[in-house]
Amino acid sequence: MPTIAAVGDIRIYRDKPETALAHVRDVFKQADIAFCQSESSYSDKGSKGSSGPRGASPVDLRGYPTFASIGFDVVSMASNHTMDWGQDALLDCIDRLRRDGIKVIGAGKNIAEARQPVIVECQGTRIAFLGYCSVAPKGYYAAHARAGVAPMRAIAHFEPLEEDQPGTPAKSMTWPLQRDLDALVQDIKRVRSEVDIVAVSLHWGVHQIRGLIADYQPVVAHAAIDAGADIIIGHHPHILKGIEVYRGKVILYSIGDFSRDFNMDRASDLEWTHECEEVYKIYGTAFAGGHGAISNRFSMVADIQFAAGKIERVSYRPVMIEVEGGQRQPTLVPVASPRGEEIVQYVKDICGEAGLDTKFRVEGDSVVIDT
Repeated sequence: MPTIAAVGDIRIYRDKPETALAHVRDVFKQADIAFCQSESSYSDKGSKGSSGPRGASPVDLRGYPTFASIGFDVVSMASNHTMDWGQDALLDCIDRLRRDGIKVIGAGKNIAEARQPVIVECQGTRIAFLGYCSVAPKGYYAAHARAGVAPMRAIAHFEPLEEDQPGTPAKSMTWPLQRDLDALVQDIKRVRSEVDIVAVSLHWGVHQIRGLIADYQPVVAHAAIDAGADIIIGHHPHILKGIEVYRGKVILYSIGDFSRDFNMDRASDLEWTHECEEVYKIYGTAFAGGHGAISNRFSMVADIQFAAGKIERVSYRPVMIEVEGGQRQPTLVPVASPRGEEIVQYVKDICGEAGLDTKFRVEGDSVVIDT
């Protein structure tokens, strides 16, 4: 059966960018459709002055050709970093991707373009891809006359567990911004009649905290499926999150980082980084650009197999982000290997921690999600 191979966040910033995906090239060459989330814009335009306070790091343009050489067909630019160097850099990167025959979702010169689906036809099946972001800084979201990413924002409320005990933890509650959710639903309904399959990519969720799925995420995912989406592909948290089956459709809350390099020259951000480490504790060196806890290095390739106009099977292949010569290298690991078994068990555990009663079965080197 034809297959979409989907992976999470990619940001290539290294002296030899051709090495970034050296161990996994065949994954994308063998797929009928290859999808990824680009964490950053690749451009020699824009300026740091136009960026927000976080992660305002240039991405070496030398890393850009990897997207075409690897064979990505669809790239989501709906990230919290794609506007770090302003709209000039974002639009230049989108133009580069399109010139190389790569379809772009989730961002554009205005809100209409950012919300526009792309349609890929493969062996008689028409598939629409849509992309959205829930975690971008203010000013990064597209508007009527402003470039940026397609919004699926959330509202947060923090309730102290003990009001009379200053400094004690607060409970975080979130809801989707209704106008964004209404727009997402309309986007899906609008394209539903034109295609056989609708895939929705969402850059969302709580980064680095094991197992936690924010309140707004199931609401958005369920509404998308109710509107006609067939698969939800989530990313951003930099670690794997749980997998849910809702009305026979698969929700991948986070398929993790895939190949995310760090620019450690961004000295202006170090104070903020260290503050995050103090608050989150579990970030450790992973957030500052190191390799972090072992769970930060668990990832996957999501395989979405389809035929006769519908998704027949969703599975994943475990990926370990190995460290070679100080660089992170995504590497497929056999399910039956110690690392493979560890990743498979981790996914089961975090599903349980999130209250998801998802069932899996192993077939060869794939883990199939029972629907």
